[in-house]
Amino acid sequence: MFNELKQYAKDHHIPIIYDDGLLFLKQLITSHNVKDVLEIGTAIGYSALQMASFGCHVDTFERDPNLVEIAKENIKNYGYENQIKVIEHDALHPYHDLGMYDLIFIDAAKAQYQKFFEIYQAYLKPNGMIVCDNLSFHHLKKEDVNRHTKQLLGKIERFKQFLVQHEDFITEFDDIGDGMSVSKRRNR
Repeated sequence: MFNELKQYAKDHHIPIIYDDGLLFLKQLITSHNVKDVLEIGTAIGYSALQMASFGCHVDTFERDPNLVEIAKENIKNYGYENQIKVIEHDALHPYHDLGMYDLIFIDAAKAQYQKFFEIYQAYLKPNGMIVCDNLSFHHLKKEDVNRHTKQLLGKIERFKQFLVQHEDFITEFDDIGDGMSVSKRRNR
């Protein structure tokens, strides 16, 4: 399903979730009876459409006006306007018109993952989870990349340490897709 969107993303160099990452996400959604999702990073709407097809209601942030229009058109074309709400907003700035979510899916600017996590954890239901994608970042090695990418890899590593050391969450890391994490609140 949504193969033409996958092809569009490939043709236009728009990153979308890997197939095995999507399968992992679907398993989480079905096994935890997820109904409400907050997604940080809409792009063309591919993962939001996939999650809606699994039965979820999705609120999704996108700051790029061009991508917002493409995502809205894709959502309309597939008939998911009643399940997906695209929020044109830079998620680095708090947005207060939100509900509470079973799942928060972070798949946006990798260097900002910690800020996204810190801002939006307040919207997570008690038994909910926060899933982050691209934590392996194409399995790049610091010694093989330019200075900018090296800095980004360093930020991703610091974010992983933030997750490991977080007092309120337990995080599991999975080498699925481009590397994913699942954070759940600690039972206290």
